[in-house]
Amino acid sequence: MLIFLGVMLLVYGSMHFYAFSKVWFAFPHSWTLAVMLGAAGVALTCLPLLLWFVERQGWHRAALAAAWLSYGWMAYLFLFLCIGLVHDLGFMLARMMHLAWPVSPMGTLRIVALFALILLAYGLLEARRIRIERIDIVTPKLASGRVTLAQISDLHLGIMQGDGLLDRILPKLQALKPDIVVATGDIVDGQGDNFEALAKRFQSNRPPLGAWAVTGNHEYYAGLAHSLGFLRNAGFTVLRGESVKVGGIVLVGVDDPAVTQSMRQADAQEAGALASAGREAFVVLLKHQPRVNEDSRFDLQISGHIHGGQIYPFVYFTRMTYKFHTGLTELADGRKLYVSRGAGTWGPPVRLFAPPEIALITISSAAAGHEDAKPPAE
Repeated sequence: MLIFLGVMLLVYGSMHFYAFSKVWFAFPHSWTLAVMLGAAGVALTCLPLLLWFVERQGWHRAALAAAWLSYGWMAYLFLFLCIGLVHDLGFMLARMMHLAWPVSPMGTLRIVALFALILLAYGLLEARRIRIERIDIVTPKLASGRVTLAQISDLHLGIMQGDGLLDRILPKLQALKPDIVVATGDIVDGQGDNFEALAKRFQSNRPPLGAWAVTGNHEYYAGLAHSLGFLRNAGFTVLRGESVKVGGIVLVGVDDPAVTQSMRQADAQEAGALASAGREAFVVLLKHQPRVNEDSRFDLQISGHIHGGQIYPFVYFTRMTYKFHTGLTELADGRKLYVSRGAGTWGPPVRLFAPPEIALITISSAAAGHEDAKPPAE
């Protein structure tokens, strides 16, 4: 834990050093400026620690204010860094080609700061615009008709995400009228007010074939008992290494490795749950992280976790880590993987070129007609 904290502070501190170096070179140098920049860099680098402290004290109003300040600044700093590095690359190329760079240090600071602010404002708006992603799957394993699943993932209900997020999600779920609702983890995140009231709001939306959920890593971080209590009070049946037959398909749900405390135990739980599902029916594996086990016998795995990168260009880091894009992936052996961008945000309440989503997955019988295979209109 101490090593992780040290690395985090080193990286975050380095980001502040880079940003404030732009300020340093834009203004006349002085001891006053140096002290101001140094003090601001230390304070802003340590701000997440202050947020952690006030959260643990249960000071929810102070935590809310600290969260907006800490995470809003974090997003802005990251965008400033990315734009600044692009500028620096152009500057170095110009120097290598013996060309004069037309922008002064003060002009550079203004341009980078303004573009970062514009992208931050856009990202705040994009995070509020939830899209409906429709996926159609045809299978001979479904005897007749079709079944629709609405997937929600990565809401991160807590300090910064609450009633406002549910105001955007629940009406869309009701309009879609799915047969089944599945929640693929990170529904709960940390501390917050009115969790009981938030859970009751889910109860107004009761799909005919039930609501099912699995744990994500943040259910563990927020306190497993607290998270499971919230999900069950919200009307979800939590599948923890279990399978259930519903609507002509089989749902299999597994815990996140953070909950099982090891990847090996998580894989063993998954193998046991899939073994109980059989192979005749269409098997849908609910699994928070988009990791695909080669030996797992499922037809469709539904995951979340990576948020589509949430803030560009983080998407490239998530692809390197998990090897899969968001959306539907056809695996080599006929299995399918659907990875949601999620509906909420973690940390900064910002999404940049990774809009939030609810997925409506329609699984149709191969014997059904073309018209029957169409999803209902939104």
